[in-house]
Amino acid sequence: MISLILIFPIIACLILFLIKNRALNNLMINLYAFIHIICSICLCIEYNPFDIKQNLFAADELNKIFLIVLSIVYLAVAIYNNGYMKDDKSLTRKLRHYSYAVLLFVLSMTGAILSSNLGITWIFIEATTLASAYLIYFHKTKHSIEAAWKYVFICSIGIALAFVGIILLTIATGNLNSLFYNDLYSNAQIFDIFWLKLSFVFILFGIGTKMGLAPVHFWLPDAHAQSPSPISALLSATLLNSAFLMILKVFKVIIIAGGGN
Repeated sequence: MISLILIFPIIACLILFLIKNRALNNLMINLYAFIHIICSICLCIEYNPFDIKQNLFAADELNKIFLIVLSIVYLAVAIYNNGYMKDDKSLTRKLRHYSYAVLLFVLSMTGAILSSNLGITWIFIEATTLASAYLIYFHKTKHSIEAAWKYVFICSIGIALAFVGIILLTIATGNLNSLFYNDLYSNAQIFDIFWLKLSFVFILFGIGTKMGLAPVHFWLPDAHAQSPSPISALLSATLLNSAFLMILKVFKVIIIAGGGN
């Protein structure tokens, strides 16, 4: 199920690239929404017949909650998007690019939620910025391009700070040489607590830009105002959750290490 939920949007993008049909855009967005929620339900009830062993991606008791929320919101957005785009007079090419971005945006958030490795999570969080930037710029007005650049600039700085935090975390882990969450949890008690807390500060402020935490929330009003309504819903209801999950997992390492006081 994890393989299906991650691979389908890539296949869908290839189909849209090869078959340039206006009606196919909404079809792929809706189809992925239904596949996403079915896979999420199966993962939540621990029914996973297609994946024997997962290394980089896994469903656990924590991320299942975030995954099902993403699925429900995305399904609602996909259904609403049918009516929203019905009267849109944009060129087929523009709508196809919109569909690419939506599919890859949801894929990036899904990867960030299901990732069992901190480094892979960071990569997918960065991918959400790249995929959603076009969606904010979709209407191609003066204000939308300003909102998109502000979003990319602020979030890129945040992602860079989070990367510094990950480097500091590797210093705290000593000879562990692993960023898998299970390894971090099981070895947290031997980590250097000073470097661990310092890394969390960088990760909190860095990934906090994606969550819109003050004082690094300046991109939020413009991005929501300029992006299409379905995208605004995804930004507020799912993107922020995906970023919060990464912070939550790193904070769990701090708690296990005894640095929660």
